[in-house]
Amino acid sequence: MIGAMRGWRRGCRVLLPWFRATPFASAFHYRERTLAVRGVGAAPSDVTRLVGTLVPPDPATLTVVDLPGASALWLAYLLRRRHRMAVALGLNGWYDPEGCLDGRREIPLLLTLGERLRRTGARLETAIVFDRDRLQPSAPAPRLDNRYRIGDEDLPALEQLQAAGWRRVRLLTSGEPAPDLAGWLCGLGSQMAVEILANAEVAAA
Repeated sequence: MIGAMRGWRRGCRVLLPWFRATPFASAFHYRERTLAVRGVGAAPSDVTRLVGTLVPPDPATLTVVDLPGASALWLAYLLRRRHRMAVALGLNGWYDPEGCLDGRREIPLLLTLGERLRRTGARLETAIVFDRDRLQPSAPAPRLDNRYRIGDEDLPALEQLQAAGWRRVRLLTSGEPAPDLAGWLCGLGSQMAVEILANAEVAAA
């Protein structure tokens, strides 16, 4: 568990305040012990294609990824392997087998891909990834409602962006920006260039 988290976190220095340990803690306390965490296979073809369409990483651009959890993790993994990008995992959900966010797809990827990344270095700190499933429609009772919203503490403020040398924010998502991210982008005002790529078509499962 700790090794996987360190694998994902490797190279995060400036980005470290926005790296979340919550999903790893929830994986440790996960009550469904039959969940398989090995043999996650190859990256989905839609995520692989998406990575191939992205421009090379730019030290002056912070890329914010907001995709369904499993796709977001695969994309973060591929960015690290192909471009040596340190990526802060902003996933902040407490996965529960009886919850709206049950973690059945995310936990195996967190642990298996994190172990794979332990020996993969990083040169650039230019991305934060989020789980868009945090805002999924509520499931009928009696499922636990463990959905959440991104708060101010989960994203860098304008002053922090500027201090880190980022001059542009690029949001990679599918469709309209989620309300919590849209509020943050709006708060940056005219002092930070913002680019929205809303054509990231990936499977939700």
